[in-house]
Amino acid sequence: MRTFGWLVLMLGVTLTGVGCGRAAPPAPGGQGSAPSGQALVRVEIGFLNHGPLRPVLRQIDSALAPYSQAIQVIRYDFETSEGEAFVRGKGLQGHTPLVIFVNGTQTFSVGGRTVTFESFPKGEGTGMVPDGTWTIADLEAVLKQATAH
Repeated sequence: MRTFGWLVLMLGVTLTGVGCGRAAPPAPGGQGSAPSGQALVRVEIGFLNHGPLRPVLRQIDSALAPYSQAIQVIRYDFETSEGEAFVRGKGLQGHTPLVIFVNGTQTFSVGGRTVTFESFPKGEGTGMVPDGTWTIADLEAVLKQATAH
């Protein structure tokens, strides 16, 4: 029973966040085996682990869930050394709260328009940080195509 109580406590900490306005990073995504010997689709998410972005990260997690057996999710908190290395490696500049790369690419054609998975999705910006050119539905469309679902 003691182990169960500890698990419940850790789950609560992960979901609500503790101290200094920062929550634990989102749980790792699916790392299953791809069907038919296909390589896993690599989804890299770089983010600022701040309150205004957390609801968007939960929406992204929900979009990723149906593809958990076909994708490998790697998360980079920009405020860690790994996150800083990710930013340098991708050549990102300026205040960017969120970026998503699918198989190393950030910009896609979805429904005849160009979307770049950077900043908040449309309608989710904070006023101080503008919306990006993408929606959660755009991310789902790219994942569906990339995983051949």
